[in-house]
Amino acid sequence: MPIYDTHSDIFYNLAFRKSADPFKEYHLDDLTKGCVAGGIWVVYSDEDFDVVDAYKKAIEKFKNYENDFDVIKGLEGLRNVLDLNTLDVLYQMGIRHASLTWNEENHLATGVKGNPERGLTDLGKEFIKYMNEHNMIVDVSHLNEKSFYDVINEKPKILIASHSNAFSLSNHPRNLKDEQLIALRDAGGMIGCVAARNFVSRNKEEQNIKGFVKQIKYLVNIMGIDRVMLGLDMMNYLSDFDNANLDDLQSHADCPKIEQELYNQGFNKEDVEKITYKNYENLKRKVGK
Repeated sequence: MPIYDTHSDIFYNLAFRKSADPFKEYHLDDLTKGCVAGGIWVVYSDEDFDVVDAYKKAIEKFKNYENDFDVIKGLEGLRNVLDLNTLDVLYQMGIRHASLTWNEENHLATGVKGNPERGLTDLGKEFIKYMNEHNMIVDVSHLNEKSFYDVINEKPKILIASHSNAFSLSNHPRNLKDEQLIALRDAGGMIGCVAARNFVSRNKEEQNIKGFVKQIKYLVNIMGIDRVMLGLDMMNYLSDFDNANLDDLQSHADCPKIEQELYNQGFNKEDVEKITYKNYENLKRKVGK
């Protein structure tokens, strides 16, 4: 069955790789082997650069493959989107998703490494208003707790945590506490379970697909089966990082193992279909893509 990944840095990789065809070189085989049909693919902003120019480069390098994959174009962090005019330029380029921050605090909100007392700014509220008016996905992954609740209070029309897990199972600062998961659910939000090893578990013996599905089961128990997806955050192709993914989930090529482990841990076919692709398809319909 097809698999959708609600968080992949593929467009970042395309934007900054110097090779002529980085999608073929770094992604095509793994995605094909893994039955990955698409997802939310982003350019992330961990430093200052011209994000419009970067996205133009990414789109150009992806153009020969865009009909083969079902992709929502996104932005992980808006530190490089300084005003609404720039956001509108990106929207016109096809971007339909954004998180306000990466880990930093910026002109819009505060990430997990920022001041815990600082939340959403007035300009951040204006950005959410724009995103609501344009059916864009508002992503709360990477926000600190104050910004998380501030964003929810703005009533985002389409709300997700694209790549976060349960803090109760692994106390990573980017994971969400049970109260946050409940607030996300009650606001109509969805979550993508992330496959980074320390997000899955602090116990090395559970930094595998078995531990990953344990996270999925926990999220489903709180959020409901219709609100949980796969937000894998594969890192094998990012040259600046060691591959911090799971021992037996090192790239998108390994994704079919997730389906099997879901069955192993008691999910039925209907549930597996929802987690791997149907919930994503429902999200995509809200965007109108």
